[in-house]
Amino acid sequence: MVNHKFKKVSGIMPRKVLIVEDIATNRIVLNVKLSSAGYDVVQATSAEAGLAAALATQPDVVLASARPDKMSPEQFLRAFGEHPQLAKLPVIMLMEGYNPAARLKLLKAGAADVMSHPPKIGALLARFRSILRRHDSREDALLTERMAQSLGFSEAPSGFVSAAQVSVTASAPTRAKAWCAALSTTPDCLIQPRDDTQLLNEHTGASPDVLVVEVQADAPEAGLCLLADLRAHPRTRDAGLVAVLDRPLETLYCDAMDRGADDVLPHGFCPIELGLRIRQLATHKKRNDHRRAYMHEGLRAAVTDPLTGLYNRRFAALKLAQTVADCEATGQSCAVMAIDVDHFKQVNDVLGHSAGDTALIELAALLQHSLRPEDLVARIGGEEFLVVMPHTHHGHAQEIANRLRAMIDAHPFHLASNAPLHHITVSIGVAVQEPCQHRERTNPPDRAEALIASADAALYRSKRHGRNQVTMSIRTAA
Repeated sequence: MVNHKFKKVSGIMPRKVLIVEDIATNRIVLNVKLSSAGYDVVQATSAEAGLAAALATQPDVVLASARPDKMSPEQFLRAFGEHPQLAKLPVIMLMEGYNPAARLKLLKAGAADVMSHPPKIGALLARFRSILRRHDSREDALLTERMAQSLGFSEAPSGFVSAAQVSVTASAPTRAKAWCAALSTTPDCLIQPRDDTQLLNEHTGASPDVLVVEVQADAPEAGLCLLADLRAHPRTRDAGLVAVLDRPLETLYCDAMDRGADDVLPHGFCPIELGLRIRQLATHKKRNDHRRAYMHEGLRAAVTDPLTGLYNRRFAALKLAQTVADCEATGQSCAVMAIDVDHFKQVNDVLGHSAGDTALIELAALLQHSLRPEDLVARIGGEEFLVVMPHTHHGHAQEIANRLRAMIDAHPFHLASNAPLHHITVSIGVAVQEPCQHRERTNPPDRAEALIASADAALYRSKRHGRNQVTMSIRTAA
């Protein structure tokens, strides 16, 4: 049964849950409660049927009874873990009563969590939300990997090598130290006690990979607020969060999950289970860190020139549009320089393309070191560069351009090991966007492109009139 009302009101497809349960009344109760909560429910009556249903329907999460039928619960979990299409599918096992040994056995076999049977619906839904948040990040990672492969940038993910930084916070410092001592044998983890001030201090050591927070039933707000703060803080928001409750209360469990916890130990501190949770979350965090770094590198590569390391034309045009808009808002001028190396083809023909590349790299470094920090230098063509200068009036732009031209003319370029020092010159065209009370009805990107065109036209005039000179464009009013 699917809750069509939820679909209509929300406008989104509900998440799909597969229930694997051999007792019909249990399936019916779970179906009604989950459907009422907006989930699309699929049912299976045995472990074998559950595996087939998971493959056929591709649910977001599996809810399965821990009672054995033809295969044990551990075999059922391992069957999921060993199947390439099901390995990352989160499975919550429902177990009657509280049996710590059996619970650990299921967690080690691959269960995302083990909950009481019949489950309390509030706690179950809170657990679903936490699992699905993490599941969405895995989907993002998969999308990133597919995009990288399609662009030819695929690379093997880094392994879990460096020790995970784990911080433990408890209401009593002595208890935090005792927990750390009990967790000291957790592989590949550096576990240390921390108080909340240390955790939220951006200057206190490396950012943690996993944080363990005690939440006490008699005074829950301190722990719950810390969970929320850690999930929101820039230094800790990507870390794994584990809440350790001193009593198995449903409301406390739900609050901890909804304040940002990835995992909750509802029955108090258990070093074996906590160590297992820490390892899983640390591995997940390391993979996400690698994905984010890879995405940032991809973005950097998309806006930079691979030879010189300068920004490319695409980024320069965007930056110039923003500069134009900012200067208009503040009533100031901005300028653009188009710079082209004179007779660059002769460098390539006489000394070779390697020498030409060396010249461009050295010229790029000269430009960067000779301009203000707020100025942007970009390589926009073979031997053509663009400089964006915010808050720069006509006279100042001309002065900077003349200084750059003279500096480059006087600079000896070392282009080849057996070749003498070489001198190159550049031609420069400059265009300035002046402030004006009556602005044209064009947007900043269009004005930015017009400004680049004006600088290019001035550059061509420098070339026609003998090269190694600066030409100012006609003054432009915004």
